[in-house]
Amino acid sequence: MIQTQAPINNLYIGIMSGTSVDAIDLVAIEIEDNHFSFIGGVNFEFPNHLRTKILAISRQEEVHDSKIIAELDNELGCEYANGVKQLLRTYKIKKSKVAAIGLHGQTIAHHPNAKVPRSIQIGDAKLVAQETEIVCVSNFRSADIDAGGQGAPLAPVFHSWLFRIPNKNRAVINIGGISNISLLDQNPLRGHDLGPGNILLDSWIQTHEKKKYDDKGLWARQGNTNENLLDIFLEDDFFSIAPPKSTGTDYFNLDWIKTNLNIFKQNIEPRDVQSTLTEVTARIISDYLNAFTSIREAAICGGGSENKYLVERIMKLYKGKIFRTDDWGLNSEWVEATGFAYLAYLRLQNRDLDLSGVTGSTKKVKLGEIHTL
Repeated sequence: MIQTQAPINNLYIGIMSGTSVDAIDLVAIEIEDNHFSFIGGVNFEFPNHLRTKILAISRQEEVHDSKIIAELDNELGCEYANGVKQLLRTYKIKKSKVAAIGLHGQTIAHHPNAKVPRSIQIGDAKLVAQETEIVCVSNFRSADIDAGGQGAPLAPVFHSWLFRIPNKNRAVINIGGISNISLLDQNPLRGHDLGPGNILLDSWIQTHEKKKYDDKGLWARQGNTNENLLDIFLEDDFFSIAPPKSTGTDYFNLDWIKTNLNIFKQNIEPRDVQSTLTEVTARIISDYLNAFTSIREAAICGGGSENKYLVERIMKLYKGKIFRTDDWGLNSEWVEATGFAYLAYLRLQNRDLDLSGVTGSTKKVKLGEIHTL
């Protein structure tokens, strides 16, 4: 049953687990009369066995095993529901006061340009609604894809609402597994995926150092960027495609690195590869920002904002000023999850969104499916 009336309550929960599969973030926010208040957030790491299975299935170009998908959908739904309960306990929030949960889910495939376009997120929203006894909004990407859009990125909707300032040109860069940009200037909303964020860095260090991620970019800092290898990486067709465009970890992954190393055909130290992969992310972000001469400040959020070496490289290459979203009013750790709480708010308000400048959709859409108790 679809809820069409605006809710009386103004508390919303957002849940985000990104393509890096490093942690599940949950936030509680309050939205009233276009005013935003951040109540609090919690995060926790994936259980190792669940993370391993998600990584295995989300790094494939094709997802085939429906049995595994169904099992992961249920298991992850339980994790999300338990996370909501923990959030409610931590901040002493009564579930009856929460209007809705905005659940992004875990992306395991993203193929908006396929013959049958699709973007698959797992994490059973119906189960979350039943277990928490709170309305849950999920499957945010399908309506946009059905309208001819890429289904991603969706973050620019929230970035524009929270960070846009009249008569000031800005950009927001979200560096998760995949990096994307929101352009907040005097034009209608624009934004798109830029390419890899943390995904290549995480994949390479997991293979060679058995670490989940390159903490503060220390391993990459120890290496040297190989300009010839960098050129090969940056020749990928995705980088030259004009927006709207989006991508995922089923495209940029360890196999992508190995394919390009085979083209390179030279021995190279693993830490030098890591340094070069870091430069890939820094270059695609800084080059795109530099192309917009009217925009001279940008804020970074997402897990990549914690990679000090990566941020240093972006700051060195970009001709404008780099901030963190913390400087603009919201801790970078919580931006993505807060964004999906906001999207849940928009869905319960029955708001039609024009994403033509972001995803390329051809008509206004309502994002998200509503699961009631």
